[in-house]
Amino acid sequence: MNTSQILSVILVFVGAGFLLASIYFSLRLLKDVPAAFLAKWRVLIALMLFFLGGYLVFIVGQFKQIDLSAELITGPVFFGGALFVFLIINLTENTITTIREGERQLRSARNQLEIRVAERTGQLQQALAELEKEIGEHRKSAVALENTNAELLQVLNCGAEGIRVVDRNFITQRVNRTFARMSGIAEEELIGMPCHEAFANAACRTSDCSLERILQGARYVEVEKSLTRKDGKVLLCLVTAFPYYDKQGELIGIVEGFRDISQRKKMENMLKEMSITDELTGLLNRRGFLAVAEKHLLLGDRVEASLHLLYADLDNMKGINDTLGHDIGDQALVEAADVLKSTFRKSDVLGIGRLGGDEFAVLMFSSFAPSCNHPVLKRLTQHIAERNRQPGRRYELSMSVGIVRYDPEHPCSVEEFLAQGDRAMYQCKNEKKNPGPGADNGGGVAT
Repeated sequence: MNTSQILSVILVFVGAGFLLASIYFSLRLLKDVPAAFLAKWRVLIALMLFFLGGYLVFIVGQFKQIDLSAELITGPVFFGGALFVFLIINLTENTITTIREGERQLRSARNQLEIRVAERTGQLQQALAELEKEIGEHRKSAVALENTNAELLQVLNCGAEGIRVVDRNFITQRVNRTFARMSGIAEEELIGMPCHEAFANAACRTSDCSLERILQGARYVEVEKSLTRKDGKVLLCLVTAFPYYDKQGELIGIVEGFRDISQRKKMENMLKEMSITDELTGLLNRRGFLAVAEKHLLLGDRVEASLHLLYADLDNMKGINDTLGHDIGDQALVEAADVLKSTFRKSDVLGIGRLGGDEFAVLMFSSFAPSCNHPVLKRLTQHIAERNRQPGRRYELSMSVGIVRYDPEHPCSVEEFLAQGDRAMYQCKNEKKNPGPGADNGGGVAT
């Protein structure tokens, strides 16, 4: 073979290699070829096999020096080549069409996506705007709530009453400044402290505890308590307690109010004392004496010693006022009161009162029968005599006195008892003026 023939064989041989590789790759891709192109793909593989066969025939013919007709080879090759190109173009057209359709669908999908993204973006922007608005409203609400809490805290701290919140475990949760001031403990120390340590009182850890009563179903508690401060000082307080609920309506503790009524009680006692005390002499006035006497008459049948009433009248009171003036008359009344107070032992006397004007009464225990020899009357006579012996006196102190005994077998009212004493006193006056055999018969005495 000449050089040109050798070169042709080499080129054909290389072309056969490329065809063989193409057939191999085509067969590998066969399973992935869409069904619409599968038949044409197989035809392409068959054509490549046909061309490969033609290449091999040409190579063998050259090596064997077989004289092959050029028409026999070129005709089928041209036909197969044309058919191969046609199929390639057809497949390419279909592929391009498919690609274009895919691009169109992709553009459509992209447009739809952009529309949806725009819609979703709008929705998100609207939601974001609403969220920002809601956040702004929440911020406003938070600021308003904070301001309200600050106002409530200010109102709470400005209150005249001490306020304390205690949970179900008896732990202090909140207090106002007034309570801290009343207890003598700083606010920060009170928070978390057991309630009985802040203000100790007799009801703590008993069934009378305000929290215990609320837990047992009480809707409201009001009680006066003596509360001990940290420094040992005792305050008399009016304590109120109400149930404390959470948002779900569960009872979680109590809210207590503490009002210091120490001064009020002191004033009440003072007013009470003033209402039953004679301003001039310091003795019980008529109201006070009647109250004391009524209480003891009700108990008269329960005591071993007998109840006695001494009824006294300051003699010549009108003459002292008319001749010496009312100031001296008041002095005589005070002196008479002092004599009565110094005559009776504290263990015997139940009450000494000025009933009005120059009339006095003494409620006392005595085991002696009422008579002119009664030990009390002897002491009274002695004290009056001692007063009258004082130098520089402008008047003589004299008192008419009668004594009666309360009979539990025949109970009577206080007014009736006083009337009996008054009658006994006048009886004594008459017997003093007109002494006789019955002057000491126990009805009454005078001195």
